[in-house]
Amino acid sequence: MNVFLLYLLLLKATLTSFSGMASLPVVRNDFVADRHLITDRQLNTAVVAGRTGPGPNGLYLVSVGYFVRGLPGAFAGFLAVMTPAF
Repeated sequence: MNVFLLYLLLLKATLTSFSGMASLPVVRNDFVADRHLITDRQLNTAVVAGRTGPGPNGLYLVSVGYFVRGLPGAFAGFLAVMTPAF
């Protein structure tokens, strides 16, 4: 998957919701149901990893990006979480 497309999908998830976990149905629909890029188990792991660490609730998107594309995907997820604040 293209890293820019990954960034846009994760950015859509952060812009369509006003709370960190409210974007979870959008992420599941895009990444698990429609595109089959990750499994439900990987999404659950990403949510647990994002919730155990300190920081914003939407930080699980960095883990989703990592599961999809590795380190470039994690960076795209990081940018997608930060972009709406700017």
